[in-house]
Amino acid sequence: MSIPIRSLERIREALASMPEAESTDRPFAAGEVLLREGERADRIGLVIQGEIELYKRDAEGREHPVGLVRPGQFLGLLLMSSGEPSFLTARARTDGRLLEMPRKTFLLLFYNLPGFYQMVGPLLLGNLVSRYRRVVQLHLQVAELSRALAAEKAQLQAAVEQLEATRNRLIQQEKMATLGQLVAGLAHEINNPVASLARAADAIGPALLGLLERPVAARELEVLREGLQQGLRHQPLQTEVQRERMDQLAVRFPDLPRPVLRTLAQVEPAVLEAFAYYVVANPTVERKELARRWVEMFEIGALVRSIRVAAERIGGIVRSLKGYSRQDQAELAEVDLRDGLRDTLVLFGYLLKRFQVVVDLPVPLVVRGRPGELNQVWTNLILNACEAMGERGMLTVSGGAEPGTVWVRVQDTGPGVPPALLERIFESGFSTKKPGDPAKGGLGLGLAIARSIVEQHGGRLTVENVPGGGAAFTVRLPAAAGPRRPPG
Repeated sequence: MSIPIRSLERIREALASMPEAESTDRPFAAGEVLLREGERADRIGLVIQGEIELYKRDAEGREHPVGLVRPGQFLGLLLMSSGEPSFLTARARTDGRLLEMPRKTFLLLFYNLPGFYQMVGPLLLGNLVSRYRRVVQLHLQVAELSRALAAEKAQLQAAVEQLEATRNRLIQQEKMATLGQLVAGLAHEINNPVASLARAADAIGPALLGLLERPVAARELEVLREGLQQGLRHQPLQTEVQRERMDQLAVRFPDLPRPVLRTLAQVEPAVLEAFAYYVVANPTVERKELARRWVEMFEIGALVRSIRVAAERIGGIVRSLKGYSRQDQAELAEVDLRDGLRDTLVLFGYLLKRFQVVVDLPVPLVVRGRPGELNQVWTNLILNACEAMGERGMLTVSGGAEPGTVWVRVQDTGPGVPPALLERIFESGFSTKKPGDPAKGGLGLGLAIARSIVEQHGGRLTVENVPGGGAAFTVRLPAAAGPRRPPG
C-alpha cells in the first residue's frame, strides 16, 4: 500500500507552508546504504522516486532480501515510533529521491495536514498486518521444520544406535580373533611342559621300582646319590661338546655301552673322576651294572628337574595370563606399562620364536589407566608387527619417560607403511591384508581399537616409517602424578 502521487504533492506543499517544518529532498544512487541494521533512525524517509530493498543478516552474517520500499511508502516510520535500533538494512535498488524529515516535522503533518491521518493510517495498518502475516507464516514454517527435524533426528538416532551396535559387534569379533590367536598360542606353550610332565611321570615310577628291587651297598649308595644330584643339576650340553666327551670316555671305559657313555658325558668332570676312582678302587664291583645304576639315578634326577622346570614354565604362563587378562578392572589405577608389555610378550612367545626380539624398558613407565585395555593395545601392535614381518625379522619394544609423559614404541623390520596410508591405517575397517586370507585373521579394527583406547587414556598413537625399512608405532600417555605407591 502506497500514498498516491497527488497526495505526495500535497505533503510537499504543506511542508513548504510550515515555517517550523524541516525536510530534505535527498537523492540516492543504486547500491547506496540508507539505513544499516543495528543503527538508530533519527529521520523518517518518504520515497518519492526509485526503489529501496530491505535485507536481514543471519547468524553467519549473510544478508537475505526480505522486502521492498516503493514510491509513496515510508522508510523508518515504525523505528521512529518505537525508538529501537533498526533490525534491517535498507539499500537502494535503483537511483531515486527520498523526502526526509525528523519526527517533529512528521507530527506537524499528522496534526495540521487535513487527511494526512487517512493517508498514513492505512499504510501503517497494512504494514503491521503484512508483518503479522509473515510472522504467522514463519511460525507455521518453523513448526513444520521442527516436526521434520524431530523425525529426522529420530531416524538419525536409530541409525547411530544401529551403527554403534554394529561397531561393538565388529570390535567383539576382532577381540575374539585375537583371543583365538592367544588361546592357540597358550595351547602350544602349555603343551610342551605338560608333555614333559607326562613323560617324566611315566618314566620315574618304573625307574624307582627297578632300583628298589636290588640291594645297594652303603659305599655304592653314596655314589648313586651323587648321580641323582647330577641329574637334578643337569644342564644340556652342546652337541659338539657332548660328542667329544663321549669319545674320550669310550677310550677310558671301552666296555660300557654308548647310551651309558652318552649320559656320563653330561656329568661334571670332577664328579666323573670320583666315579672312575670308585670303580678302579673297587675291582669287585661289576662295572657295567654300577654304571647302569648310576645312569638310572642320573636320569631320575633329570626327570625330577624336568618336572620342576615344566611346573615353573606353566606357573609363569599362568602368572602372565592373570596379569594380562585384568579386563575386569574397570577403574583407573596406577600401572607400570612394563608389566603388561612383558606379560603380552610371554603369552605370544610361540609367535615370536621366529623373530629376534629386543626389549629395552630401562625405567618405570607409570600411568593411570585400565590395565586390561592397555594390554589390548600392546597385543594389537605386536600382532600387527609380526604380520608385517612375515617369517623373520626383528621386533623392538622400547620405552622411556619424559617430563609429564611416558612413551612405548613397537618397531618392526617389515616393509613399512606406504606414505599415503600412514593415517588411513587407523581407520575402522581399513586393512592392508589380502581379503579372505585366513592366516591373517581380524577385521581391520586392531589399530583403530588401539588408537581409541590410547585416546581414551588421554594419549596419542602415531606411526612413522623407519629409515632402512620397517614401521614404528609410538604410544604417548600422561605420566601418573607422584611416585608409584607400593602394593598392599
